[in-house]
Amino acid sequence: MADWDKDDFMSQWDKKYVSTNVKSGSQPYSSELFMEVHSALVSSQAELMDVSSTIIESETIFLRLREAITILFPYLGMPTCIPACYGMIGVVQRKGPSYASTKVLRKPTITEEDVRKGTELRARIYRGVGNSDIFTLMDKYFTDLFTTSTVVTWGYLIAKANEEVFQPQESHLIVATAIMALGATRQTKSHLKATMGLGNSVGCVKAVIATVTRIVDWAGRPPVGPFDVDQLASEIQKALQS
Repeated sequence: MADWDKDDFMSQWDKKYVSTNVKSGSQPYSSELFMEVHSALVSSQAELMDVSSTIIESETIFLRLREAITILFPYLGMPTCIPACYGMIGVVQRKGPSYASTKVLRKPTITEEDVRKGTELRARIYRGVGNSDIFTLMDKYFTDLFTTSTVVTWGYLIAKANEEVFQPQESHLIVATAIMALGATRQTKSHLKATMGLGNSVGCVKAVIATVTRIVDWAGRPPVGPFDVDQLASEIQKALQS
């Protein structure tokens, strides 16, 4: 974290917990870049204002960032998420516990309610997307993996985040951006259709794609897309009306 070099505590924390967990050759954090793309998002689409971190008190910012990391870990993996967690903890250790939220959203065990909510949410997300055939095959040949995705990812993690922190269209947009940045083109198209089916506008999705594209380019990763958002919007609208 480049700006942390100016603060002895954060510099030492970064060297011990954060930078050591980041892949060699990765771009150093640029606060200027992320504040710029954040401002561009908020100014371009009013509906993205609710996910703006600059207009919310620090404890709520922490909770929303924590939950974003939590719901993304099935897609990104723990080794990728851990440096972000340690970085946030470092800020709290320096500034004090009032900057964080220790609110626990989930029970320590998965319940039948999580199974029900996961099944319902997955069905709602993918309604009209047209993935039923491949889902049936996944359930047949990768039963435990498919069940874990439904119960843990959609039920235990995302459904609870939707109840306490995000609106469903917000949490799903977060998931879609991660899949997009990973370069999973077919899955991205499905999730872009799904996120518009949940209520995110074409303009919102285009703004988010532009932001992810810029960050991916900055990080030196392969380019995303291209995605014909208008065509995807037309497809999901027709599917939902049929």
